[in-house]
Amino acid sequence: MVAGQDMSSIHERIDRSCDLLRSAYRRRVIYALRRNGPSMTDELADAVVSADVSDDRKRVLASLVHTHLPKLAEADVVEYDGPEELVSLSDGVEDLEPLLSVAAREEGDLETPSAVEGCATNVVSTGPE
Repeated sequence: MVAGQDMSSIHERIDRSCDLLRSAYRRRVIYALRRNGPSMTDELADAVVSADVSDDRKRVLASLVHTHLPKLAEADVVEYDGPEELVSLSDGVEDLEPLLSVAAREEGDLETPSAVEGCATNVVSTGPE
């Protein structure tokens, strides 16, 4: 157990992280923001489409604006005020570690830096050593 945290708060943090990272759209938005810094919503839609998550850019943009970016903003993972505004990461993204780093590694987004350096290196075992 992490010092200063009870088990229920640990469970809540893991559940919240899993819920936020459940969507490939949200993961790709976070990867793009970590790699490129603050971005416009249309740039984030391009990042989702270029990752072969969807090929319908218009639908991706609508989904980001109406569903995924507001959900990430509500969780304090991104700062987002509307479709014509710049989107940037908030400090809450650190709460998604180490799950975010594991997802990035598994999805081949190796350019995405870890918010907590080295945090995910021993999280997933690939078998006996």
